[in-house]
Amino acid sequence: MELENKLKEVNTRSLEQAIAKVVTEASGWDYSCTITSIEYVNTGTAEFKLTVETTDWLMPKQD
Repeated sequence: MELENKLKEVNTRSLEQAIAKVVTEASGWDYSCTITSIEYVNTGTAEFKLTVETTDWLMPKQD
């Protein structure tokens, strides 16, 4: 199987969840991630456009 086809088989939702988890753990704020586009440019290469966002700043600070 070609590398490009392997990339196309990656579960996008699982990738979004994994990115959100890493950013959440690194920042201490709850983040979500949405992949808005994927472009396969070369064999084995993909360019992602994604949005990482939090709503934590809207919540009152807990003491």
